[in-house]
Amino acid sequence: MQDIDRLIDDILAREIRATTREEMATFRKELAAGTLADDDARYVRALHARIVGGGLPKAQDAIEESQADTKPADIDALRAALAQSQQREKALEAERDRLQRLVGDLRKEIDALKAEKS
Repeated sequence: MQDIDRLIDDILAREIRATTREEMATFRKELAAGTLADDDARYVRALHARIVGGGLPKAQDAIEESQADTKPADIDALRAALAQSQQREKALEAERDRLQRLVGDLRKEIDALKAEKS
């Protein structure tokens, strides 16, 4: 998880929203305490790939690449691209799960605030 600290540094060096900056600070504290969840680590990796790594390729580029003739020498490159895509998919799934938990927590908080008002 040492790479996570470096990834957080890279993310914080960018112009990001205040909430994302706070989230990275929280993750850094959890990392130092040894309590950073695996899905949060995957989220940091996915966010880093999107912000620092340039994000996803344009759809047209992917279509043009898929239409090109595939030579045996390209098989290793295709395998590497597939592995990278699978890793990106897992990271995005982890981000989705985290956000769904956050929405659930916020709904509970809203319900509690409504209950206090009544």
